[in-house]
Amino acid sequence: MTASRIPWRHVVLVGLMGSGKTTVGERLAARLGVAFVDSDTQLERATGRTGRAIAGEDGVPALQAIEAGLLLDALAASGPDVVAAAASVVDESRCRLALREPGIAVIRLRARPATLAARHARGAHRRPLGPDPVAAFATQSRARAARFAAVRPLTTLDVDAMPVDAVVEAAAAALRTPPP
Repeated sequence: MTASRIPWRHVVLVGLMGSGKTTVGERLAARLGVAFVDSDTQLERATGRTGRAIAGEDGVPALQAIEAGLLLDALAASGPDVVAAAASVVDESRCRLALREPGIAVIRLRARPATLAARHARGAHRRPLGPDPVAAFATQSRARAARFAAVRPLTTLDVDAMPVDAVVEAAAAALRTPPP
């Protein structure tokens, strides 16, 4: 599938921190021949700081407000592209509504809290989650489950044991579904 054959204006990857949105997004965009927009990169470009720095200096709500704005900016662009969205965007009703707009395909990447915690530890740009990241991810997973469902993902991929290339293939296969 190439950009000329992709039936979507934006493909948005959602999931908790460490679910693989950036890694999968880069490869999926390359496979589709479209641009890749990463929330972490956009955040640093817009603010000159990492999410970790913003959360530490200005607080998590300030970080999440910036992340929501960046998603809405990405969705306002013409596309086609693949967007790796910040985990928090599903907490904002305006982002959930925007993700349900025609021409936007949402793919949810889901992983177990232990997998997320192990991956989180490798990301120096990510904000700290306290002394028990597994418990923090379990809490986030429960709290955001209905919000992830509310964006009506085209598919949800359980990525714990899936190699990245298999996740990309599954995402590409789901994208063959025509938009409503």
